[in-house]
Amino acid sequence: MKILTVIHRELLTRVRTKGFLVITFGFPVLLAAFGLFEYAIIHASQHAAGSVAVVDLSHQVLPALEIAAATPSALGTQLNLEPVTATAATLPAVQQHLRAEALNKTIDGYLVIPADVLTSRTAQYHARNSAALAVNQELNSRLERAVNQAALLHAGVSVSEIKGLMGSFKLDELKITAQGDRSENNASIVVPIALVIVLYLFLLVYGVVTMRAVTEEKTSRVSEVLLSAVDPFSLMMGKILGIAGTGLTQFAVWGLCLALFAGYALTMAKAGGANLAQYLPHNATALFLAVVIFFVLGYLLYASIYAAIGAVVSSEQEAQQMQMPLSMLLVVAIWLAFLVMANPTSPLSVVLSLIPFLAPILMVMRIAVSNPPLWQVLLSMALVAASFWGCTLLTAKIYRVGILMTGKRPNLAELRRWLKYS
Repeated sequence: MKILTVIHRELLTRVRTKGFLVITFGFPVLLAAFGLFEYAIIHASQHAAGSVAVVDLSHQVLPALEIAAATPSALGTQLNLEPVTATAATLPAVQQHLRAEALNKTIDGYLVIPADVLTSRTAQYHARNSAALAVNQELNSRLERAVNQAALLHAGVSVSEIKGLMGSFKLDELKITAQGDRSENNASIVVPIALVIVLYLFLLVYGVVTMRAVTEEKTSRVSEVLLSAVDPFSLMMGKILGIAGTGLTQFAVWGLCLALFAGYALTMAKAGGANLAQYLPHNATALFLAVVIFFVLGYLLYASIYAAIGAVVSSEQEAQQMQMPLSMLLVVAIWLAFLVMANPTSPLSVVLSLIPFLAPILMVMRIAVSNPPLWQVLLSMALVAASFWGCTLLTAKIYRVGILMTGKRPNLAELRRWLKYS
């Protein structure tokens, strides 16, 4: 009951602030505005075709290039080609005229395809804006395809044979499981990587908030009043859960907005004939549940250590020095994640995914790329939860003695004595 009282106090104190409301609801609005702005730019680019004059001295490439340029790219870039007749003798005068048109913004640039393009494999594109990467890349890609087609035609290959030779190729990746082989994609690998980033940012904000809250109450002597009504364990547990609830409330609002946007995107893609569901991991539901559970447990575990740091130090400068090793733990987890991804079923990967401080990242990685036994997943969750409980208990003992100690930061020997005193 006392823990619930502390949670209620910590949660309401922070949720009712104007800053919390502005960030919680303003961030999705800002992202939506940015998304609409980006969509407007892409939509405009789909209708703004780059106008390029083409001088084909080989008289073999332009027909294929016009066919290739007629189809808009995936990014919406479309090329508007304007054929220009020239010979080797008239080329300098034609180039001077085209240069003037480019400077007058009548065209974006001009392309000169030499007569020996099939052997030299080079061409020259003169552009008013050489930094227009989208147009330049599309022009290079489609010109290369057109030159290859012209070279095959010149070698006597028929048009029907060219289509077969230059067709696209796709490698289907199948994952071997006890239930049979199934199609697999790399989308599941993105999930644990995203979890690392989100967990790190969450700890960077709310883990530090927990540490500062404990330090401020300790230095301001407010804790002495609180401990007269609440035992140290209830105070620490309530403070950690209350601040976590504040952050999770924000994430719930942002997650709801993201889910609505994703649902709209899937609906629009389905209406357009695309099937985005094929890019989802095969175990999307289990992976989602694992991410949520391990994210919450991982944050609570690390937050309890942040609270312990706040109970030990007497200033924010000392706190910043002591939290560096904690940040390194996440860096180590990120490094080990690639090792686990390479061989998720090895004994080393299994052991690493059961270590509480690494499990929130490594076990999710194993779930994403393989099918670990359910008992291993449940054991990993239980170990993280038990570690959180134990760290909170130790933090409460340190806090109880730490409020009476001021001045010099305690060393490890003194911390052991604090735990014995409590």
